[in-house]
Amino acid sequence: MALNGFSKLAPDIYLYTPQDAETGHLVILGTWMGAANKYIEKYIDLHKKQMPTASILLLKSQVSSMIRPYTKQQQAIEPAMSPVLSLLAQSNSSNVPPRIFLHIFSNGGINSATHLLIDLERKRKAPLPLVGILCDSVPTGAGYWKTYNAFMYSFPARFPASIAASTAVHTLLILLFLSVAMGRYENPEDFWRKAILDTKLIDSKRICYVASKADKQTDWRDVVAHAEMARAKGWGVKKVILEDTPHCNHLKKDPQMYYDVLELMWTEAKL
Repeated sequence: MALNGFSKLAPDIYLYTPQDAETGHLVILGTWMGAANKYIEKYIDLHKKQMPTASILLLKSQVSSMIRPYTKQQQAIEPAMSPVLSLLAQSNSSNVPPRIFLHIFSNGGINSATHLLIDLERKRKAPLPLVGILCDSVPTGAGYWKTYNAFMYSFPARFPASIAASTAVHTLLILLFLSVAMGRYENPEDFWRKAILDTKLIDSKRICYVASKADKQTDWRDVVAHAEMARAKGWGVKKVILEDTPHCNHLKKDPQMYYDVLELMWTEAKL
């Protein structure tokens, strides 16, 4: 299923530009691992409704990309810098402040966003200005089984495919955690949790979390802990903790809540 109106910039990187695009308006949408286009389009439609003048930079995520060394992941995300840098240049020349919104889902989305932010800071020597960040079912805490659950969400649950997927994920995670133990890499979850509050990477103090107590992949208490960390650092924080929605499926349960959250973040109201 094709993404209607999007141009492909690189594998898993797409850009939508509306006919009446407003200078400086951009949504960066980082989706969960293995997200199907038919689900992604529900969030794209919501953003088009909320901010029809905004371009949308879509960062899809696959398991294969998540297991690469960090340097390789940052190289792979480099094509996503071009529309961001172009937008910032247009805003600067027009003397119009940019309005960029970051919307991320699960480990796949926060991973894509983190590497893009690192690439942009390396290029610009400045943090990316954002009107705010929306974290859907993220960030999770560090730990073998939490990482395992996040990876398994991308695979079919039916037998025997689930057995093959489980074996493959365990093998990958053993290698990953050995690399972490040897000091080659920082634990991914710790890396992400710090990055999205890093003022070297992000010029913003507004963040919203949507999570659920029924989520089997992301522990809602990890999300709340990160929200409290953000608040302690002086961020404006909004939390929406639901009772019974599955992982990355909160829009289906309460679309009006989701729309209201986006409107709140775009209008830059006090949180």
